[in-house]
Amino acid sequence: MGLFDKKFCDICGEKIGLLGNRKLEDGNMCKDCAKKLSPFFSDRRSSTIDEIKQQLAYREQNKQALAAFTPNLTFGEDKKIYVDTMNGNFVVSRFNKGSWSEENPDVMPLSSIMSCTLKIDEDKDEIYTQGKDGQRVSYSPPRYNFYYDFILEFKVTNPYFDEFEVTLNDTRVEGVGTIEYNRFQQMAMQVISTLTPGAAMPNMNMGGMNMGMGMNGGMPMNNGMPMNNGMPMNNGMPMNNGMPMNNGMPMNQGYAPQGGFAQQNPYAQQQNPYAQQNPYQQAPNAAFGAAAGGYAAQQPNAYAQQPVQPAAQGWVCPACGARNGESRFCECCGTPRQ
Repeated sequence: MGLFDKKFCDICGEKIGLLGNRKLEDGNMCKDCAKKLSPFFSDRRSSTIDEIKQQLAYREQNKQALAAFTPNLTFGEDKKIYVDTMNGNFVVSRFNKGSWSEENPDVMPLSSIMSCTLKIDEDKDEIYTQGKDGQRVSYSPPRYNFYYDFILEFKVTNPYFDEFEVTLNDTRVEGVGTIEYNRFQQMAMQVISTLTPGAAMPNMNMGGMNMGMGMNGGMPMNNGMPMNNGMPMNNGMPMNNGMPMNNGMPMNQGYAPQGGFAQQNPYAQQQNPYAQQNPYQQAPNAAFGAAAGGYAAQQPNAYAQQPVQPAAQGWVCPACGARNGESRFCECCGTPRQ
């Protein structure tokens, strides 16, 4: 059989025109039959004639389901995601309802969704300045404008495809933290929470790397507020090495003053005799006894009057049980040797 011999479609039997052949694993298919396949289907070349016929039968049934599909939610500006929450189905299409007859988008149950992940693709254009000779030159260091695409990656259970992507924006979104950036970010989170209710909070993938909820230049955001050099912010106030701050002042080692870790700290439960006799805790404005009426004179240092004699075999801290050498204070918790 020659290269340019006439071929017939093994699906519909019609003659295949020039450049109209679509190869199958064990035959040929015309481009008209190929158009009837699912828009998410990508394994045509490895499919048999019988498998293609089965899919086309499924696609005819899909037309009936599409006629009964009544969406009440719509997301996206490029490919749109239409959701029928009453019947638990959704459709993905670039066209509006009423223009679906030719495309015949798949009606998929929400229960078929295995996962839905947001991927934010980043692109950049270099910014140039004008040199002395009028030619454009790069800044030193180079400067860029950054642009983003918000892409939802779906994994589903379907006999003819198992994954597909939906780009929410129809034009590139400029700049992290802009109104448009935040709008599509929030839209993506709403889609995920609508289509996968009860699922764990989604990951976002930026530049091939999994990130947390919300993005700020590749860094997570906290309640819509950007993070400070990768550290979350507390009501707009930066946190201290990842620990929340109180009116701009760091909290006590990041532990809450009530109900926090300090209540469960065994050292906090056991009173520290040295802390009770700390003159700066009892008289913060004493200034070595002057402002507090001579604190140093009124309350002599009990440890200075009763020096501890070092033991040859070391000693065990009564507060935490740690064994120490000849130090006067516990090397673990700071309790004075008695």
